[in-house]
This record gives sequence, C-alpha cells and structure tokens, in this order.
Amino acid sequence: MQQTQQPAMEHHDWQSQEYVDHWISSDATHDDERRPILRRVANLIPSTPDAPIRVLDIGAGYGVFSQQVLEAFPQAVVVCMDYSEPMFVHARARLAWAGARTSFVKADLYDPEWAADLPGPFDAVVSSLCIHNLRDPQRIKAVYREVFPLVRPGGAFFNCDMVRTPGPAIAEAYRRDQGPREGEQRGGGRSNRPVTDEGAEPATLENQLRWLREAGFDEVDCFWKDRMNVSLVAFRH
Repeated sequence: MQQTQQPAMEHHDWQSQEYVDHWISSDATHDDERRPILRRVANLIPSTPDAPIRVLDIGAGYGVFSQQVLEAFPQAVVVCMDYSEPMFVHARARLAWAGARTSFVKADLYDPEWAADLPGPFDAVVSSLCIHNLRDPQRIKAVYREVFPLVRPGGAFFNCDMVRTPGPAIAEAYRRDQGPREGEQRGGGRSNRPVTDEGAEPATLENQLRWLREAGFDEVDCFWKDRMNVSLVAFRH
C-alpha cells in the first residue's frame, strides 16, 4: 500500500535528566489543552467512580494521564510503565499525593516481553502520545496484540495518540489548518529508534482500528479526533 512520507524523527535523549527536564518544561505548557480530553477518556473506563480498579498507563511519562485516572477514581491504583528513569523522577513527584496508589515499572515497548513484569490483568489500560513513537506500524500492531491479554474481560484500552494521514491530499489540508496542534512536532513518546515502516501498512486511523479488532477487542471506536490526534477506545467483553 502506498504511504505518505513521515517526517524525520527528532532525536530525544530520554535517559538524560537534563534533557527530560527541559523537554517537560516545554511540553507541560500544553497540559491545560490536553487535560480535558484525558479526563473525558478516563471517565470512559467501565467502572463506577468509587470502584477499586487497577489501571496500567503505558508510556506514562511525567504522569499526566495517570493523574486524571487517579482523580476520577479515588480508589484506583495505577501502574506507570515507561523506559525513562528521568521521566519517573517527574512522575513520582507529580503523583506523590496518591501515595501507595501508584507504582512504577520500567519496560521498553520494542521488547516483545515488555509486559512480563506487569501485574496484570487490569481493569483498564491507558496510553497518551507514546505508541506512535515506535514509528514501525508492524510493531504498533504487535503492541496492540500484547496489550489485549493485559485487559481483563469487561475492561478496556484507551489510546490517546497520533495517527498517520491516509493520503497526501488530507496531509496537505492539515498543513494548511492553523499550524501544529497538541502533540504534533513535539514528540510525546520516548524513543530514539529509526523509522522502519517501509513496505508496511501505514498507521492510519482506519488501520489502527482494524489492528485493535484483530488483536481481539470486541468493540472499537475513535472517541475523539482533531486532525492527526485521536482518542481510540477498545472494549473487551
């Protein structure tokens, strides 16, 4: 399938505390516009607000999505997964108010065994601006398969991320539309890996919804979309 060309990947040094500190100081300026979307998605978790649910945050970064979950569900516990220790420094500080309701697991999504040390299954798995940074559609597709068994029956997976545009005309229209939006050209995940998607199906919205169904999820939809930025929901019965 013909693909639109993806911009060259920016270099990120997610193991450098200095670099991460600087990156967060810039990224955090977008928290006010991002927080309402993340809170709406958190409220889609299929549990009552007082339920003692267990949630996994993939690529938790400095804890923006985890915070919304913890606030929306006062009895919830959240496992923050990331592979950047400097990010964990910020996440631990941001989520310190939640005490023992948070824990941290270091893992790398490029490793097919990334979930081996995670105490699943979970009532919900969430992720924000992380998975697209894998840059390899085949790996993204595989991660969806690896996420599925982490979600207990009756639970759900929520991915607030970016998708590939389906073709050059739409990509050009987006470029004409008011400049970058949340997440665009700012990274959002933690990877220095090369782009390896030549010859693969592009990670468009249509393909990613299909990949989630193929992974085993029973109901899949796009809850919210603004150009390349989407919130995907996938329920397991």
